[in-house]
Amino acid sequence: LQRRGSVYGSNVPMITELVNDSNVQFLDQDDDDDPDTELYLTQPFACGTAFAVSVLDSLMSTTYFNQNALTLIRSLITGGATPELELILAEGAGLRGGYSTPETLAHRDRCRVGQISLYDGPLAQFGEGGKYGNLFAAALRQYDMLCIGLYRLLPM
Repeated sequence: LQRRGSVYGSNVPMITELVNDSNVQFLDQDDDDDPDTELYLTQPFACGTAFAVSVLDSLMSTTYFNQNALTLIRSLITGGATPELELILAEGAGLRGGYSTPETLAHRDRCRVGQISLYDGPLAQFGEGGKYGNLFAAALRQYDMLCIGLYRLLPM
């Protein structure tokens, strides 16, 4: 009897830091990427399993020259948590439920990151054979959504 899953060590999620971007080719032995392929075009980077120091350097440089970039990055990662909220949570205060008023509900209307299916739902018309530009424009105009990218399922 063989047990599988992350609890038993057979399927452990892992993120890898790459000192040299070109080493991404060694992470996925089944993938036949050209060694000269840019890091951001590889499957491990797109899936979030490879992280390169050069990406952090780019983020730090961007933040240095544009202070609003840090706010955008924080919103994308945390869903809009403010530095004040992070400080309160770090001190162990926690979050408690309360009464919902129109004012408190308005504060919940913030940036969120989510993955939306293009097979069904309001954007299904852009799924099969649709163009990213049309999807981007329609999502922004009709639903106030900013499309950051596409996650393509690989055929099994």
